Amino acid sequence: MTLTGRAHMLLHKLKGNLDMVNIALCDDDKEILLEINRHILTFMENASVSAATKTFTSGEVLAASVSDGDRFDIYILDVEMSDMDGFAVAKKVRQYQPNAIVIFLTLHLEQAREGYKVNALRYIAKLELAEALPEALEEALEALKQADKQCLLIQHYNNFTRVLYQDIMYVRKSRRCVLITTTRQGNIQDNRGLKELFEQIDDPRFTFTERSCFINLDYARGIDGYWMVLKNGERLPISRPMLPKVKEAIINLWGR
Repeated sequence: MTLTGRAHMLLHKLKGNLDMVNIALCDDDKEILLEINRHILTFMENASVSAATKTFTSGEVLAASVSDGDRFDIYILDVEMSDMDGFAVAKKVRQYQPNAIVIFLTLHLEQAREGYKVNALRYIAKLELAEALPEALEEALEALKQADKQCLLIQHYNNFTRVLYQDIMYVRKSRRCVLITTTRQGNIQDNRGLKELFEQIDDPRFTFTERSCFINLDYARGIDGYWMVLKNGERLPISRPMLPKVKEAIINLWGR
């Protein structure tokens, strides 16, 4: 497979200042896996984008890796795998990374409708990789560039860390600082006040659940009494005064 003329036309648009793009590639056919991996890296190099791929020959292994804390920007998944199909893997990914980019590969495009149930970016036929894969990667990189513009610079004493809004699960007040819980970087401390951080983020996905905590509703599964249940199983308390505002924020966000 070589880059088509259409793909070469796309490369000029993609050149930019993205950080390292991490890609998980899963297919139980090792030969196809290696071939696709090689062409992905070639495309990224031509686009002047730093990228690292990690290959998996088992859907179950990839799902377990995500459950254990591994995070990727792009997931390229074969739909039909013997142990755990691509749809099931994508559902597991969505529990931890609601905004991760998912691209499905298949020999049977009639399954495309199922793929969009997990908000897949693209669904491409393996027999059309030369044309379809570069276009899918272009769209994925553009989405990452847009997400990269929404980030928070975190300061704790002399340490500075950049975190994407979409990677923040929740922020809560600790004893002497604010603790930011993220999907990729664990817990990060910040010197600023909780209200100051909330106002700086200024994003409708975030809402206070109590005076000492606000969360990213992208990671919320629902409300159980006075508890916010997250997709990873965590439960965060909702104060009685905040409950109506939390419900309103959910309706406004999920009802769009």
